[in-house]
Formats: sequence, C-alpha cells, structure tokens
Amino acid sequence: MAAQLEPFQDSISARAELVPFLTEQFQGEGACSDGQWMRRMAYWWDDNPFAQAHPCRGWVLRDTGRVVGYLGVIPTLYEDAEGKPVPALIATTWAVVEEHRNAALPMGMMLHRQGRNALLVDTTPSPEVQQLLQRWGWQSRPQIRRSLVLRGVLGRWLARLMDATLPDLPAKCQLVTDVSLIQKIHLARPGKSVQKHITPEYLRWYAASPMREHYFVGVVDAEGALTSYVMLTPKPIKGIPTWKVMDWFTTLETSAELAAIIGSIAKHCPVGRGRFWPLISVASFLPDDPWQAVPEIYTRNERVSHHYWLPQAMDGQVIRPVMAEGDWGL
Repeated sequence: MAAQLEPFQDSISARAELVPFLTEQFQGEGACSDGQWMRRMAYWWDDNPFAQAHPCRGWVLRDTGRVVGYLGVIPTLYEDAEGKPVPALIATTWAVVEEHRNAALPMGMMLHRQGRNALLVDTTPSPEVQQLLQRWGWQSRPQIRRSLVLRGVLGRWLARLMDATLPDLPAKCQLVTDVSLIQKIHLARPGKSVQKHITPEYLRWYAASPMREHYFVGVVDAEGALTSYVMLTPKPIKGIPTWKVMDWFTTLETSAELAAIIGSIAKHCPVGRGRFWPLISVASFLPDDPWQAVPEIYTRNERVSHHYWLPQAMDGQVIRPVMAEGDWGL
C-alpha cells in the first residue's frame, strides 16, 4: 500500500509523534534535540502572534501509520503594496525518507496550492527544491551584495577619509534597544512594495527565537512610534566577531534612519556584549540598497535562496526582501 499524504493535524500528541522523525532526519547543520523541536513548534504555532493568519500547519506522510515524511509551514502576515495585511505561509522542515522520495513532489504541490489565497515564502537551501519552485513560476531573488562596515575609532577615521560621515538621528528621535518598549509602529509605508507586516508583538516574537540570538536596535519618534529598526545576530566572519544585520525596516521614504542606526552601532556597543567587535555586516537585494550611504571596507556578491509566490490578487506587485525571511533563524 502506498504511503498516505495528509494534512498535519496539530496537537501535543501529534507533535510528540513527529519529533522523533525530525530528530532522525535532520543531522549535522540544523540538528535539534527532541526538546528543541518541541520548543520550535511551540514557537511557530503557539507563541506566534500571526498563528491565526492561516490554519495550515503542513503535511505528514505515513506508511502503515509510521511517519516517513513532513513538510511544515509557519503562518505569518505580509503587507501588500497598499499596506494591507495579507496571510502568508513560510515553508519549513521538509524531509522524506529515501524509500518514499517519490512522494516529495506531491508534498510540494500541496504547499504550492496554498498560493491561491496566501503569499508563500521559501528560503530552502536545496537546489532540487529551488529548481522545482522556479519551474512552478515562483519569483526568485537569488543574489545579494554583502558589505562590511568597520566599527570603532578606525571606522570613524575611515568614514571621514571617505567623506561618508553617517547622519545623526533627528533631535526628537530616540534610539531604543529594548524591544519590549515598542508599543506602536508608525503608519507610513514607503515604496508601495510587498513586505513583512511589522507589529510590536511580531518584533518581540522574532527577537525571542529559540534558534538564533537576535538583538533589536530601533528608532522611535517624538510620539513614541517606531519608525525604523534593524535586527542583529552575532556571527563571525573568517573568525572575526561581527554584528550581522538580518532584518531591517523603515517607514521613511529614505534610508537615512537606517544609516544613522548603523552609525550608532559603529560607535557604541548596541547590547550588553561585543563591545570591541570590529565589524558590521549588511546585505542589499539590489536594486534596493538601504546601505548606500554607509562607508564600506569590503563588498562582494553572494547567492541566496529567497523564493516567493504571490496570489493572483497581488500579481505584479514588487517585493522588498530582507535577509530574515523564510524560516531562517526560526
């Protein structure tokens, strides 16, 4: 009898049944203990402030009752070009045992069919899945420009030498590093583009990810509304301690506040660690370049695997990607 593909009916017992399969399938990079898998699923579906944006939690493949495959999704919200929230699904944790690899395509089709009414995001590292998504017509943003910014006294000296002094924040704005203090987001949205829907609850949820350290640095205006932010994670580059910018967002028509945040991070340690770390790493999905005013000491192109499917109602709209999409760090 062929293995049976069915929707994953989420419950504590269903998670407990799934966990041993995931622990066995994901070894090396991405490996988690049983307890970590349970915490991740609670984070995806219980703690997630956008968990009710979509009822789907993925699909499970069974052979005589035994779990032999799983493709998960994390509900979230994006915004369309007019700023209206739209339901979205993030693909995550796709694994099928070798003897049932022929079931992988039907599992992928189940995900693809959700794109009739939801925006879909997949940042899979698998070349086979990337080719499949492209064949189905998903949009791809496969390249970024990675740049390094020097911190400290040497960084300030280099900025002056390059005549690239970073702007200061307006007098009535304030830098905030405690995400729990953010109570509202400024309503302005520049660029008329599709992007992640940002709320105070989402920021607190993302900062609390069990899979990666996230540090928040934002700007609030005189009324206390968040206008711009970056999310950092500590990640060495060739052994050199570095602050890597994973997420960025601004409500302004320019990237001046983002540049000012980078300038502040270059001068002062943004959190209670990494005081003497010498580098900040930023990434641009060209032609969108929020870091063009930042003095760079090194730049190179890198390949990434950001894929999107827009439902028909959003056809033709432009996506503003950031590094922290898909299930990276979740």
